[in-house]
Amino acid sequence: MSGRASRTPVGRIDPDAIVAEAARLIAIEGHQDHPGQERAVADHVADRLRGCGAEVELQPVADGRVNVIGRLRGGRPGPTLMLNAHLDTVPPYGMTDALVPRVADGRLWGRGAADMKGALAAMLAVVELLAAPDVTFDGELLLTAVAGEENGSPGMRALVEAGVGADFAVVGEPTMLRVGRAHKGAMWAQATFRGVATHGSVPQNGVNAVYHAARFISAVERDLVPALDRRRHPLLGPATVNVGVVAGGDRPPMVPASCVVQLDRRWLPSERHAEVLAELRAVAAGLRQADPRVEATVEEMAGTATFVHAPLDCPPDNPYLRMLCEVAADPEPVGLQFWTDGALLAAAGTPAAVCGPGDIAQAHSLEEWVLVDQLRRAAEVYLAMAARMLTVRPLDSDAEVRA
Repeated sequence: MSGRASRTPVGRIDPDAIVAEAARLIAIEGHQDHPGQERAVADHVADRLRGCGAEVELQPVADGRVNVIGRLRGGRPGPTLMLNAHLDTVPPYGMTDALVPRVADGRLWGRGAADMKGALAAMLAVVELLAAPDVTFDGELLLTAVAGEENGSPGMRALVEAGVGADFAVVGEPTMLRVGRAHKGAMWAQATFRGVATHGSVPQNGVNAVYHAARFISAVERDLVPALDRRRHPLLGPATVNVGVVAGGDRPPMVPASCVVQLDRRWLPSERHAEVLAELRAVAAGLRQADPRVEATVEEMAGTATFVHAPLDCPPDNPYLRMLCEVAADPEPVGLQFWTDGALLAAAGTPAAVCGPGDIAQAHSLEEWVLVDQLRRAAEVYLAMAARMLTVRPLDSDAEVRA
């Protein structure tokens, strides 16, 4: 792949410089539990973009958090390409030397190496190359580095609410440089059952909320799971539901007066958010119809209720998607099993695909790393995409350069 993607008119990728920049980013702590959260990372990225000569905007998000928007304007009208990354990581948790980047065995280790400071470093390298004084291109290149992807995506929500968009966006989440054009939507839901407490020696005098929750779980497994399995997407497979938490009761000699069931529902582009929640509510309503003593409410949980975590489904015939597949030497795009900010871009009118260095299995792990070679290849892919989409040329040439 690298040989094909690297034939561009704007100089050569410097792999050592990309690794060094990724290491600098890893060493800057930025997550939801850190004072200032990811603001120090944002300031560093803004400084790097200014140093390249890009126009830089620090877009307020909330509580001192900001998005960094870097813009390069070409000399002629044309499309806008957005390269997108998030500034924050998950906390170090128990990761040893999480903020001390090191290179060993062909890998860069550290918190955020895969998710997703490595991709951000590769994108910064592309901005630097396109900002060179001997380069010209059509349209605009945007680098958007957003706050808080790991805890509610306030940065991406602020970005799209402000109307920042593009003709196409590449989101650099870790895909091993496969092109991901689709992923499922996400919903966490809680079913709360209420009963009547009494002494465990006379259970007939009470209403056992745990029994009702158990019936709900059985109905989900018996009826809903097979129905979801019949709904399929060509890349994503079936819609799914998982019962993740069951909690109820206080002591063995008490009939439990309450029980909660928490579920993870992954929904397809063909489904609708309101219908997903209504379907779970219908399961509970069916139990009440069979037994009027069943008292239950089903609501979306705070983990996803802040905004609709919609699916991503970039049309397979989108010309810029096909272009990205060509420069990434990935004949057919894939479906992803994890949710990304790309869905918010797409919902706001910016077609988006996901393509970044690293493996999602390394994200959030206690031994996070990314292959050094993938950092170089990521920069080559992003640069080649810019060269094709924005018709990048040396300043003294009028000949279109093909990546």
